[in-house]
Formats: sequence, C-alpha cells, structure tokens
Amino acid sequence: MPRRYRVETFSGDVIDIEVVDIDKKTVAIKIPSEKGEIKVIIKKIFGDDQAIVEIDGEIFKVDLSNEAIFIDQEPSLINKIVELIPIGLKTGYEGKKQVITKRKGEIRAPLSGKIIEVKVKRGDIVKEGDVVVLLESMKMVTEIKSDVNGVVEEVKVEPGKAVNRGTVLLRIRPLEEEK
Repeated sequence: MPRRYRVETFSGDVIDIEVVDIDKKTVAIKIPSEKGEIKVIIKKIFGDDQAIVEIDGEIFKVDLSNEAIFIDQEPSLINKIVELIPIGLKTGYEGKKQVITKRKGEIRAPLSGKIIEVKVKRGDIVKEGDVVVLLESMKMVTEIKSDVNGVVEEVKVEPGKAVNRGTVLLRIRPLEEEK
C-alpha cells in the first residue's frame, strides 16, 4: 500500500507526494510535476539518521537532524514532512495482517510514537477530519484526525507520552445526524 506525505517547503509551498515500495531497496516517489514519478534507490543506511540514495541516477548523502534535512551537507528547502495516514485501515507487518477493531469516535494511534500535541480537551466539539492529536514517529509528525462529528468525551494521552500502535488516544461521542 502506498504511503502519502505532505511536504511543506520553507517558502510555504505544500506538495502531496506518494511513496510506493518497489522492493526492499527501491521506492518510487510520485510527485505532481511534468516529470511525474521519481525513482529513489536506497544505496546504504547508516543508523537512523543517514543514508546514501540514488535519485534518478544521481547519488546523494542524506542527513536527518531535529532541525533540518541535509542533502550533500546543504540544508534542504523542506520545512516539514507530515505522513498522511488513513485511520482504521488494515495494515501489515512482514506479511502478517494486523487488524485493530475500533468503534467510530475511538481515536487510536496508527503507529508507535510520542505525542507532540493534543489539540482538543474534554467537552470540545469536533468535526470529521479535524486534527485532534499530533504524533511524532521516526522524526516525522503525523496528524491524527477525528473520524466523526461529535463531542470529545475522554482524552487518554498528554504531550510527551509514548504510545504504541493501536493505543486509544481519545474518545469522541458521535453527534446524531439531523434528519
């Protein structure tokens, strides 16, 4: 299944990209442009924060830090990368399907990470698609959104707390739709 990301540049441009694994070392990055698709081959990985990659035939060294992404020791023009994750879908690890059963309004962590910000409190009214929690995982921030229109009943996490995939973050009581 492709992974989608929203990339924000320092100039304020926002680009949605899609990353598709071709095999263990190769990914295709689909960027809306005249070129259409860019092929990226991961040549070597050093720890969690460095890699040598080939992008359309050119070799680059990529360094990640808390402050920036450096490509060949030059700061990139990327300000922020946010993974766009559909909530409540089946996901697999190493070929094994894992399904998290969830009820509407029960917002769970789509992956393990650290809570950066809880954007709602008990009693707040939220709409479907509103960002309710920001979660950091592998130096990327993921927006977690409400899946219903409703009232926040319970907030079970706080900023700085580490959570595992599937952990209930908050519960929203769905509002009855007007007929």
